[in-house]
This record gives sequence, C-alpha cells and structure tokens, in this order.
Amino acid sequence: MSSLRKSSVEDEYWDTSRASAKKNKGFNLFDDTVSVETADELRKSKRLLRSFDEDDDDATDTINWDGTPSVDTGAGNVSFQPDSGSMLYSKSHEKLSTSSSNTSLNNQSIHDVVTSYQLKTPQTNDPKKLVEQIQFLQRALDRAKASGGSKIPVDDTVQRIINGEQYSLEMYKSKDDKFALLDRAIKLHDGNAITAIILFIKKTIKPSIFNLELQRRPVAANHLISYMKAHYDLKELEDLLGMLGRNEEAAMLKYKQAVSISDAGAKLKSLDMCLRAHFSANPQLSGETPLLQEHIALLERQRPIEDSDKKAELSGTVMMFKQYPRKASILNMSAVTTLYYCCFYHSTEGENHLACPEAIRKQHQLTDKQFVWTALSARARLKQWNGVDELLTTKGWFGGTKARAVIGFDRVCQILNQCNAPLEVLTKYLKLIDNTEKRLDLARKFKCHNVVIETLVSMKDRAQLDFYAKKLQPGTVEARSAAGALNNSSIKWKN
Repeated sequence: MSSLRKSSVEDEYWDTSRASAKKNKGFNLFDDTVSVETADELRKSKRLLRSFDEDDDDATDTINWDGTPSVDTGAGNVSFQPDSGSMLYSKSHEKLSTSSSNTSLNNQSIHDVVTSYQLKTPQTNDPKKLVEQIQFLQRALDRAKASGGSKIPVDDTVQRIINGEQYSLEMYKSKDDKFALLDRAIKLHDGNAITAIILFIKKTIKPSIFNLELQRRPVAANHLISYMKAHYDLKELEDLLGMLGRNEEAAMLKYKQAVSISDAGAKLKSLDMCLRAHFSANPQLSGETPLLQEHIALLERQRPIEDSDKKAELSGTVMMFKQYPRKASILNMSAVTTLYYCCFYHSTEGENHLACPEAIRKQHQLTDKQFVWTALSARARLKQWNGVDELLTTKGWFGGTKARAVIGFDRVCQILNQCNAPLEVLTKYLKLIDNTEKRLDLARKFKCHNVVIETLVSMKDRAQLDFYAKKLQPGTVEARSAAGALNNSSIKWKN
C-alpha cells in the first residue's frame, strides 16, 4: 500500500509540473520534444549563468557621472543600460538572476539567450564605450584637480622628478608654490626637473607673470630655450628671445630660418625681412649688418646668372658648356666660388655684366690674393697659358711690365703643376722664385732638370751637381748641360 501511495504521489507531482509548464509556456528539459543537443545546450547555459552568479559576490558599485554613489541594484533585476547617467564598476560581470521570473526562456532558444547576454556585456573594443570611458575619466580628473587633494612638500615632489618616480604638479595651485618648485629644481641643478616644472608653470599661469618671473631666473630661461630649440618651436622661441632682450640670438635664429629655405626667391624675401626687422634696427648688430647685405647682394647676382646659364646649357648653343658641363648650380655658393665660376665660364665679360669677375671682386671686396688664386686656378684648368701670363703681369713705374704674384711664385707653380702645365711654363715661373731652397725643391719635385742645374750652379755646389748629373739619362740635353757646367773652369766651386 505504501508503495502504491508513493507512486501515486509521484505521478501527481509530475502531472502538476507538466501543467505548470504548459501554463507558463516555459522550456522543459524533460519534455519529449526536447532533443539531446538542446538539453546539452541548456545545461551549458545554466552552468555559465551560475558561474556569473557566483563570481559577482554581491559587491557591485554604481557611480553617477557627478561622482556621487547611487543606490545598490538588486540581485535579481540588474541590467546594463548604456544611455543611463551612471557607469557600473564591478570586479565581475553584471549579476544575473537564476530565478524563473527573470530568466524566462519563453519563445527563445538557448542560443538567443546567450547571444543577448553577450551583447549586453560592455566591450572594450567598442569605440562608443571607449569614448564614454575616456569622458568619465576626464571628468574624474577634473574633479580631482578641482578638489586639490593633499599637497606633497615641494622638496619631495622635486626629488620624485629627479629620481624618475611618479609625480603630480596639479596640486600646486598658487603662484608661490609653483615658483617654489622651480627655485628648488634650480638649486639642485637638475635640468630635467627644471624643464618639467617650467613647462607646467608656462601652461598654468598668465603670460605676463610668467615672463616677469622668467626674466628673474636666467637658468630656467636657458633650459626653456634649449627645449624649444630641440622641439623646433621657432616662432615661440623668437618671441621668447625678444622678450628676454636677447636680440642677437633672435636675429641669428631668424637668419638661420631664412637660409634654410631652398627656393631662392623665398630665401631672398626672408633675408630681406630679417635685415629690416632684426639687423638694421639694432645698433648692437651694426657689425653683422654689412655681412647680411653682402649675402643678399650675392644671391641677387647669382639668380640671373643661374637662369641665363641654365637656358644656354639646355639649348646646346654655347660651346663652353658642351666642353665643360656644369657640375652644380651657382645658387647659394660663396663669393669665392661664384668668382671661380665666373672666371671659368665668363672670363671675357665686361664690367657692366653681372658675371664679370672684376665686378664681383669689387662689390664683395675680395683681396688680391683671393682674386689671383681663384682666377689662376680657373685659367690653368682651361689651359689658358696666355691668360695666366696676363694675370701675373703688371705695369712698372716707367711703363714697363714685370711678373708679379701676390700669392708667391712657389704657389703659382704648385697650381700650374696640378693643372698639368707644360714644362716650359713651369720652368718660366720656377725661375722667378726668389728663395733658392724652395726653387730647388720644387724643380726636383716637378723634374725641371734645367732649373735644378742652374740653381746648383748659382749655389756653386759641385758635389750636389755631380750627384744629380749621374741620375740623368746620358745623351740628353740636360745631361750635356750638367757635364758642361762641371767642366767649366771659370766657375769657382765651393766644394
């Protein structure tokens, strides 16, 4: 009887459960229509929901955007609402209720339930959520700045900067505190600390007060200038140098900016502005002003020469450019290089021509040595030996002519030898060297045997002449000349 009663009670329980399930239209694991795959999927889903429920720990904190705590949400009715005015921070995910009233699976599959939960979970790679988090953190930072917090002693903060530890300068609000930090860093002679503090002060204080205090602290000013140079804040650096009264540095900074421009026209305009704004108006730069004026004049001369020669070279009608093609543009070259270029390509131009070497010499006040050396190098390279003679010949007092070289005939011979001058040309100018030792050394070096023999005879050094004659090839003109000198009884030898 007891077994029959027990069986009857169990049947009644299962009938009641089935009726309740049909009434609620819920999902029954033990229904005959449920497949094995669906039951396994429901089992995994329940295990997942149970793990979320166990991890939550009932410690969910809700913080409103204004920073005030919100009312704690119930364990059975927690949902994620992106549009609400608060953000949820918890050690685990959103708490899910396992009660039948809140986890109803009516008309939904297991996959739909799990998918809908995953969509409600905040995703860190969602741009909108990231923007919301950034905005929240920014508001929190603003509130922290407004509250001020507890100030750390100035010495401790500066020491943290020096040691490379974490530090914050936002807590120092007053002007006295900020400049106390700067003075402490200056006293400790730490450049990194000085730079970090001066940049903080510059950003958080009025420019008028900042400039006034910076003038009183030249060490800090130097570090700020170095920082701006390294980061190419040139416009701000120019204003800072002007404010500090360092006009020479401001002028040179502007000049460097001007010369760095690649376009010749824009460079000319920038140099002209630099001249009028920084050099001409400043008496302290009166010595540098003529140099800048010469630079501008040289660039103004180079531009038309470059344009004309470039067209002539491209046209192919000028034989000079065919024989000796240009290797580089004349623009931005020095005055001496420009002179060499004009001596090479425009040596015959009149003085009224922009490319006339003599006009360049006069305008840029080149010395005689600079002019002779440059012109001699150009003419020797062109093998214009008559032009070399003309360059080194001057008129005497009584209308006569004589050879004269302001750079010395020894240097003239070196230039001629480098340009492979003929032996007779070298011999001519070697004989004009006054110093016999230099003349003898260069004659031996250039193998001008006649000059060596004549110099040894003039020195009456028979021993050296005899030794040198043995090196000469027998039967040559030089060998016969040396033998004739050795056999000449009229020469009074000193050895």
